[in-house]
Amino acid sequence: MEEKRLLIVHHGALGDVVLTFPIIIRLKKIYHHIDLLCQIKLGKLAQALHVVDTYFPLESAAFASLFTDAVDPMVTSILCSYQDVAIFSISTQLEHIISKTTGKPVHRIHPRPGIKKTRHVTHHLLSQLIQYPCFGPDDTTPHSMLLADQHPDRRNPQYDPLKIILHPGSGSPTKCWPLSNFIKTASVLRSKGKRVVFILGPAEHFMANELLQQDGNKDSIHLTDSLIELASILKTAGGFVGNDSGVSHLAAFLGLPSVVVFGPSDFVVWRPIGRSVSILKPDLDCNPCFATDNRCNDWKCFDRTIPEMVFDVLMESISRDL
Repeated sequence: MEEKRLLIVHHGALGDVVLTFPIIIRLKKIYHHIDLLCQIKLGKLAQALHVVDTYFPLESAAFASLFTDAVDPMVTSILCSYQDVAIFSISTQLEHIISKTTGKPVHRIHPRPGIKKTRHVTHHLLSQLIQYPCFGPDDTTPHSMLLADQHPDRRNPQYDPLKIILHPGSGSPTKCWPLSNFIKTASVLRSKGKRVVFILGPAEHFMANELLQQDGNKDSIHLTDSLIELASILKTAGGFVGNDSGVSHLAAFLGLPSVVVFGPSDFVVWRPIGRSVSILKPDLDCNPCFATDNRCNDWKCFDRTIPEMVFDVLMESISRDL
């Protein structure tokens, strides 16, 4: 029997790609080999987590030719080696170029629900995917992908239950609970015997000085530029607190009991999914407003969430996980 091979093309950021991981894992029931064409750092992560077999760097000159009139011959050869190609993209041009290059249909999945659609993005993706016969039959319904019991614990068996990761960043500053609140949360956690580690990626390195001045614990600050290193650290922890961010999606995927603080963005669409994830969101008529023209400048929605509340909800999430 011929080995069934699938190529997935995704040019989204960390959170967008991690939200496809459960779907890719389900597709392994159908395909013997699944590869990913994406940003190199995300491809390395997906391969390290055994979500895909191989990855190709979207940034390379060869694959950049997919966005020109002359596709690199090596890229043509690679594309033609797959029975099916799925692209998570709004680009009909990319769909046309790949289809023309391979002589086969390309299955394009629109990566995000419309502003007025209130369903989780994973539900949105799977609902489109299962319309293509080549991706079935499958026993997965869109709703079942959101259930906690469908998501295993991917942490190290020897993880430290007292270690709590705090990630105060996000892809947009407007989605960030104030850093001062993360510092207060760290203080509450330490008073209860927890060991706190602040994780700062490249977009949050600027926070290190303020953390050092206000928190005063240099050993608790960990700067990293590597998603693989980030995943390795997350796998060792007993819990996680973060914003609406790609890192929060990764923590949830890895199985950490998590508290994710939402402000102006839509938790119904973007909440991380995992084994024990709790969402703290503002109870305001104007929420969510992140993707609308009605955004305010003071983000009062974050005022409704206080550090003591985060601690209590995190302890509940950890208790559910036991």
